[in-house]
This record gives sequence, C-alpha cells and structure tokens, in this order.
Amino acid sequence: MKKYPLGILLCATCDSAFVIGALLANIKAKCADKVDIFYLIHDGFSKSDKKALKQIAGTSEVKFEAFTKEDFITKLNTYRKTPINLRNDSFLNRWTHMVYACFEGLKYLQECECVIYLDFDILLLHEIGHLKHLMGDYVLAANRGKNKLKASLPSAPQEFANLEIYRTGIIVFNDTLESPLECYDFIYSQSAKHALNDQAIFSLLIFEKKLKTKVLDNRYCGSVLWRKNQNPILIHAYGSKNRFWNNHLCNQIWQEWNLYYKQWLDASGSPNTKGFIANTTYGYERIRYHLSYKLGYAIIQNYKTLWGCLKLPFILAFIALKHRQEARFYAHIIAKSPHLKLPPLKSYDDYKSAIYEKQTFSYRLGASLIQACKTIHKGGMIEFYKQAKKLQKESREKNAPKILS
Repeated sequence: MKKYPLGILLCATCDSAFVIGALLANIKAKCADKVDIFYLIHDGFSKSDKKALKQIAGTSEVKFEAFTKEDFITKLNTYRKTPINLRNDSFLNRWTHMVYACFEGLKYLQECECVIYLDFDILLLHEIGHLKHLMGDYVLAANRGKNKLKASLPSAPQEFANLEIYRTGIIVFNDTLESPLECYDFIYSQSAKHALNDQAIFSLLIFEKKLKTKVLDNRYCGSVLWRKNQNPILIHAYGSKNRFWNNHLCNQIWQEWNLYYKQWLDASGSPNTKGFIANTTYGYERIRYHLSYKLGYAIIQNYKTLWGCLKLPFILAFIALKHRQEARFYAHIIAKSPHLKLPPLKSYDDYKSAIYEKQTFSYRLGASLIQACKTIHKGGMIEFYKQAKKLQKESREKNAPKILS
C-alpha cells in the first residue's frame, strides 16, 4: 500500500471545533498543498463542522476519529486489574482526556510516512513541511523543556529521574519508528501504572526504549510575548486564559489568527460562543524581560564554576548590549505597528503576582549590580558585593542557590 507522504494530526473537543477550523485554514495558507492528509481527532464534532473542515482542507484528505472520555478510560482499564476512577483526577480536571489524543499519531504510521501533531493553540508563521525532511534517521522530534522527569512523575525509574522531559506541543512521528503500536500500548500501560501525565509518559517512552529523538529548538515553541522570540516558526498560546481567541492582548498582537477564524466562519463553521475571558496575562514574563532580572539570573547560573566566573563579565556585558539593542528594536517596531505596543503592566490580570518577581533573588541581585555600575567611581562594586552577600543570606531561607562564598 502506498503511504501518504505527510499528515497533520489535530485534536479537540466539540466546543473547540472553531479552533481546529482556524488552525486548519492557517496550515493550508502556510503549507499550501504539502499536507496530504489531516487526521482530526475529536469528541463530538457536528456534521456541519465536519463539512466545513473538509471544505477548508481543499485537496488534502481528511480522516475523522472519535476520541471520547469513555474511549480513553477504556484504553487505560485494559492495563488495570481494577477499573480506574478518574472523576476526581487532578490531571483531567486541569486538562482533558484530549491531551492523550496526540499519541494517535503512532497508529497512523501504518499509512503515513510522517505525521506532525500540533496543539490546537498554535499559530503557524511559516510552513512546517520541512520537518519531514529534517528527520533523517530520527524516529521522533519534539521540543525539550527544563523540568526533570521526577518532578512530573515521582514514580519514574531512578535512572531517568533527572532527565529533562520532552514537551508534547508539537511532535513529529516518523515511520522509521519500529513497532509504533507497541509504543502506543506503552503510553497507556505506563499511564495506568504510574499517573496521567502526557509529557512525562511520552518522555518515559523515549528514555526506556532509547528512541532517537530530534530536539526541536525554541523556534518551534514561540511565545505570545513577541519580544522574546527569535524568528519563530510558530507561536504557542499555552495557558487556558492566554489563547488567541479568549485573551484581548494575545488577540491584538496576533491579529492574523482572526483572518483564519473568518475563513472558518465563511465555510459555515460553528462560531466561538464564549468570547474573551481575560485582558492580559503572563505579566511575570514582562518583569523577567527587565535587565535587572536578566543580569541577576546570569550571575546565579555562572557563579557556580571557576570557568563561569571568568566568563561572567563578558556575559553580563553582552546581555546589557543586547538588551539595549532590543529596546531600540522595540521602539522601531511599535512606531510602525502600534498594535504591538504592550499595555501598562497594571492592566494585566496577574499584576500582583507579576510584581512579586521583583522580589526574587535574581531580580534584586541584578538591580544591585546596575546600581553599583552607576556609582562604580564611588566604590559601587564593593557595595554590590556586600549587598549580594546580604541577598544570598536572605535567599537561603527560601532555598535559593548559593552563588557567593
């Protein structure tokens, strides 16, 4: 049987059909006819929405597959002696069973050479068909986070406990993967054995089976905070109150999402009935963009080794120079595109928690360094050293890392 060269896997519940419609229109606009088939995993898409999705898909094939919570529980119970009760499961209360639908991509490798899964809260800025050609002898590809496996899955084998987990916002499945159905069974058997956590179990699969996995760089997990990005391939609007369709600021900055949503409506797809639920979020990221936080964080990260200490003056100088260049770039950009100007921090829904970032060890340490540089002719660096020792002492009570001796 001849396989499809490239497939895209998208998943959502029935009330998010409009999101999948907008994303599908986005993919078609960026990837043209490079996508041979769309695999749409859903929980209750209506007939009219399915028709609208097929219309937007154009010449690409579309395959629908139902994935209900009952289906999910049945899969888990296959690997348990006693039925599992998920009514009060904290993971499902925070997310939904649909986060596990990404693993359906393993089943489609029987008919497709390469399957790319995308979270529903993604906006493509460039085409992603190139991922198929980047795989080489890699069997999987995903972005990797900083959190350790033990933090997400305390019962994981000790040999993998301190390894950084793989994220599941975007996954590339290559048909060079041996026994993909065994991998599929592994996902559910280990979830039934340990706990529900899609990213942790996916990482455990990679570690235990030693699967050769390509690490996708930060261009494949672009932030809605556009100043943080470096030529991103896509934007990932993660966070339940930070979507393109429910957050005023996110929608204002990434206005192109609305163009794709309009295509969905023009195809007679069901509309978004919930509207905006947040004005602005992720205020803490605004604080972390301050020069004080950047400098303090760099000191903490590099003061742990002799080589780090030797490099530190150059690292700090580079950070300061880059920050100044970015400030000029920001001023230039908002002059041309006023809608990209960020609102006052006080307007953020999480303003109070954001301000707390100014009390962190990193921020206060960086702020002290900036003040010392302003008074360096008056012994500012000596005063900085004293202040750093004081901040270190205070931070010990909060389990902050030791950086000065």
